[in-house]
Amino acid sequence: MSSLSSSTNKFPLGSKRPFSNRFKRWLNRRIPPQQSITLSQKSIFIFPTRTGFVFSILLLTLLLAAINYENSLIFALVFWLGSVFFVAIFYTFRNLSGISLELQKSGAGFVDEDIEFSIKVSRPENSQREGLQLGWPKEVKQWAELYEDASTTVHLFVNAKQRGWLNPKRLLVETYYPLGLLRAWTWVDLNAKAIVYPKPLFHDHNFINLGENDEGQLTHHSGSDDFHDMRNYHPGDSPRHILWRSYARQDELLVKQFAAYADYRLILDWYQLEGDTELRLSRLTGMALNAYNSDKEFGLKLPQIEIAPNSGKTHLNHVLKELALYKLQHEN
Repeated sequence: MSSLSSSTNKFPLGSKRPFSNRFKRWLNRRIPPQQSITLSQKSIFIFPTRTGFVFSILLLTLLLAAINYENSLIFALVFWLGSVFFVAIFYTFRNLSGISLELQKSGAGFVDEDIEFSIKVSRPENSQREGLQLGWPKEVKQWAELYEDASTTVHLFVNAKQRGWLNPKRLLVETYYPLGLLRAWTWVDLNAKAIVYPKPLFHDHNFINLGENDEGQLTHHSGSDDFHDMRNYHPGDSPRHILWRSYARQDELLVKQFAAYADYRLILDWYQLEGDTELRLSRLTGMALNAYNSDKEFGLKLPQIEIAPNSGKTHLNHVLKELALYKLQHEN
């Protein structure tokens, strides 16, 4: 009884999961994932729309009326409308057939942002195509018109819900051209993949300076460090720093200026923060962006991961990628 109950709970009545998994496996065999694809008879599906079904019912009704009343005019109308429907099947299918799709660019972004994917859509030569629509489920779809141009680039966006790798899966490409009576469509997997960084929090300034042996920047003051230069006397300067010999020769008060070595390379340290994993990663992301925008060299210290201080866009992307994939590498 217990085994029967557990199996029943695993796939409750009406569950679509077994069918969905079988359909995905069948689709992967029929239309394998690839970065570019040219649509053919094997990868295109076609079916009447709701309008097409109403049109078919109307056509059948007219046919029955023509048979019942033996009316040649109604017969002629039925045959004419029927030929229009079958011609529409050909043109709707043809509007997708031969279309080439290629993933050109995958963007990057932060959690809760829209990540951009650029897809090149091309048509066969001397064959205009129009009314093509592309998009991922639950996202905004874009139109592609290939009437004059042989190719165009469509920019699609997917909202990032969590950090790590974003794979929007199969892309829907469809058309209702020319009459809207039929819908031709396909599901293609262009191996689209984008990196999503943690959502940044910018209210932290918990930078940890490196040791005194590392490179930094000179700051000038009248302290007790190494002698660096001279400057004119200002009221309030310590008498101990006045160059009395110079005053005796030139009758001008000069003050010794010293140089201190200030380190502006920073470490973003996981262990200096509090909170759960996602909160710490968000705070470190904000700190990394602040350091980059301030033109400071910075490094990163995570459990079992350390990145030496550096600067520049490439270094920032490296740091952000480590934060995005922290504890997720096994899922790549």
